Amino acid sequence: MALKRLPFDLSIIAETFKLERSDKCEHLEKWINQSYEFTESEQKLLDEVHAEMVESSDYLNEEEIKIRLIAPLFQIANIDEENKVRVFYERSLSAEIDEYQLSVICDCMVASSTIFKTPTHPYFFLQEFKKAKGEKRDPEAQMLVAMLAAQKANNDGQTIYGGFLIGSIWRLATLVNNTYCTSRQLSATNKEDLKQIVSTLRHLKALVLNV
Repeated sequence: MALKRLPFDLSIIAETFKLERSDKCEHLEKWINQSYEFTESEQKLLDEVHAEMVESSDYLNEEEIKIRLIAPLFQIANIDEENKVRVFYERSLSAEIDEYQLSVICDCMVASSTIFKTPTHPYFFLQEFKKAKGEKRDPEAQMLVAMLAAQKANNDGQTIYGGFLIGSIWRLATLVNNTYCTSRQLSATNKEDLKQIVSTLRHLKALVLNV
């Protein structure tokens, strides 16, 4: 019997997998309530990203956002750890849950890495979209599908982290068992929000490596 496929629709995904939303999101709060001091070179790059977002965020396409915003922020966050954890782009992920086949191309993924730079144990997913969310391309729904697939594949009961990006606006998320939580909106055109985004991404490394 062929496996069923779900549309990238939040309501259908939540109903199918009995997901709940909660105001008590200790895993999300533990992740995002972090602050780090940046080196002079890191601050310089962060200022350059901020200036680019203020001037150009309304005009960049998705690939330009990835190159000019996402990649530099992950560079500042300094997540990569040789043969342990690494940032990957445009990687596919799939899993079978009950009678459903879940599959998605991950715009950005943080995962364990083999010596051949292959992702093996995913922890975090980021999906992006240039404009407003819509039925055909909802980055939050794509992110949630990736998180569910990782939860099934990892099968270790650990928190799955995520984020979705619409233009310059970020939302961060956690999935613990069937409880899904999202943060407030964070704008890459706001300096303090941008620093929080990078600090949150940097803290991800400590969480997944338990250091």
